[in-house]
Amino acid sequence: VCELSGPTIISMLITSFYNMADTFFVGKINTSATDAVGVVFSLMAIIQALGFTFGHGSGNYISRKLGSQEFEDAEKMAATGFFSALIAGGVLAVVGLLFLEPLTRLLGATETILPYAKQYAGFILLGAPYMTASLVLNNQLRFQGSAFYAMVGIASGAVLNIALDPLFIFGFGAIPPMGVAGAAIATVLAQLVVMLLFLYTIL
Repeated sequence: VCELSGPTIISMLITSFYNMADTFFVGKINTSATDAVGVVFSLMAIIQALGFTFGHGSGNYISRKLGSQEFEDAEKMAATGFFSALIAGGVLAVVGLLFLEPLTRLLGATETILPYAKQYAGFILLGAPYMTASLVLNNQLRFQGSAFYAMVGIASGAVLNIALDPLFIFGFGAIPPMGVAGAAIATVLAQLVVMLLFLYTIL
């Protein structure tokens, strides 16, 4: 139990590090940018909830089918969970981008915060499909008994996000400073790398 629960707890804690890292570095810009990251955190929570929904549902089914040696059904459910999350994330991204301003206002953005919130939320929504998909793969790995590898994947993304944040926010060399949008791009790229790592592990 400890071998599975320890990495699982750490993985769930690490998922909040993305927002914490963005908040820390964006805080160097101004308070409105910091507030924008806080406002969009609710949107990221919705994206994570989608990922956990498909991840827990498919993962539970997979673990039962693996236990009963029905490997073909387990493989089908793994694919179903992954692509369902990808599609759900895509729908959320399209709807969110179409109604970006009303959405950010609904989340609590004021006139001062709104420009920053729209920048940050726009890129986060672009990454929603594979953010949800990476969380599904994370959960599926844990339900298969590979909680340690799931933790390593999530931790790798968090470390990469922390490394990319200052580069994209403040600029470095050929990379121009992108401000709050840079923080979102760093988060999205880190999540993409996590998804690819999980796919490599599974395949």
